[in-house]
Amino acid sequence: MSDLTPTLGADAPIRRLSPRQKAAVVIHLLVSGGVDPGIRELPAHQQRRLVSDLADLRFVDRRTLAAVVREFAGELDSIGLHFPRDPARIIAGFDGALSLEVVEAMTAELGDNLVVGDATWAKLAAQPDADISEMMTEESDEICAIILSKLVPERAARLLGQMDETRANGVTAAFSRTREIGPAALARIGLALGRQTCAAPARAFTTTPEARIGEILNAARSDLRRGLLDALDESDATFAGQVRASVFSFENVPQRLDPRDVPRALRAVAPDKLAAVVAGAPESQAQVVDFLLSNISTRLASQIREDAADRDDVQPEEAEAGMLAIVAAIREAEAAGDLELKPADG
Repeated sequence: MSDLTPTLGADAPIRRLSPRQKAAVVIHLLVSGGVDPGIRELPAHQQRRLVSDLADLRFVDRRTLAAVVREFAGELDSIGLHFPRDPARIIAGFDGALSLEVVEAMTAELGDNLVVGDATWAKLAAQPDADISEMMTEESDEICAIILSKLVPERAARLLGQMDETRANGVTAAFSRTREIGPAALARIGLALGRQTCAAPARAFTTTPEARIGEILNAARSDLRRGLLDALDESDATFAGQVRASVFSFENVPQRLDPRDVPRALRAVAPDKLAAVVAGAPESQAQVVDFLLSNISTRLASQIREDAADRDDVQPEEAEAGMLAIVAAIREAEAAGDLELKPADG
């Protein structure tokens, strides 16, 4: 046994190791320290050789170990940059930086060796719901199932709910056929969908035209809003209908606000603005005022009516400002998730 015992003295000679043995020592140190050096990516014969080299080493004394570590550290210091030899790994590292044309061409050359990351899927997920829905109308049920799988569940559920019943049933059933899809196939599907996304012209606005003008009209005076919508009915009835569906103004409150949400919505409106609305709202808005007052506590409704009775000098502009404040409070509560407006008619 004495001939197998390592010499640990300070003057012990440093053991001569081959380059392969030194590499095995460094890998063992990395693995022991919890670092993954990527051994599994080596060819199988190299992995087996590594195991054999480690078995042959048996032990390494401290001076030899220190010398190997110093040599390894020196090698690292002398390297400015290190690039993988495998083009597939380089392309994967440049995920999202290379053009889709280049990635697609090299995918065809490298085959299943190339598995790119999620950059194209991230670009797809950044598209508006309407664009993704339109894209899925041209795709198979299996592709739609894959697209929905790459989105957050809440958004996927929303898009699934926008499909007609037959298509939604087909897409749901198609999830079972995506079980065997591998990373390479998923990457190719993502690249193909990414090409469609890139082919679409860039848009200056993230919202639809009807939504943009609808937001503007929401903040406009009621007489201006009605006049513009009536004129739009004559020039473009289809677009006018879309705009009306996106507009939420004071007169729309009874149709779109749940009566149970009225107290929550009015909580953020100053009492003087409520009184100004009750005192100065035009006769055409009387139904909306009654709707609001009938769905809050009797005590609060009585207090607002009493305050309004003392206001005999309310100007139309002040009443209009109060109505806009009520609409703004409802929209803010909706945006915060405190209430949900009913869909617009049509």
